[in-house]
Amino acid sequence: MKNSFAWFGVLIAALVITACTNFMPTDSDVGTLSGTVSYRERVVLPNNARIIVSLVEQSTQAAHGASKVISQHSFLAEGEQPPVSFTLNYVKSKLEPDTLYRVIAKIEINDEVLFSNQSTVNLSIEPLKTTHLDIPLVKV
Repeated sequence: MKNSFAWFGVLIAALVITACTNFMPTDSDVGTLSGTVSYRERVVLPNNARIIVSLVEQSTQAAHGASKVISQHSFLAEGEQPPVSFTLNYVKSKLEPDTLYRVIAKIEINDEVLFSNQSTVNLSIEPLKTTHLDIPLVKV
């Protein structure tokens, strides 16, 4: 009888582990987009400046420019000055064929946007071929 309960416990544990691993992306399902954000103005970034880079789905049906965020990376400048390097990881299986994606970058201080990219950087997948981007920002 004890063996039956032990095997039942092992079976339940194996099922739980198997179910949980299906929700986590594997290394082969993770893509990386890297690059720099920069601006031409002669402005020193304070340490608390927050750089935010997002990969979003370009939706023609989204109201008022709202887009589905696929991945986003936010980090503090901590004394680093432009060009500031970034790395953005994303789950490849979240990308849809025949869909346009874009990268949006901005720099904020105290939740106020100081710089952003005027023209979005459009990407198409099959799979996502672009792996490095240099994104110019302008003062808002």
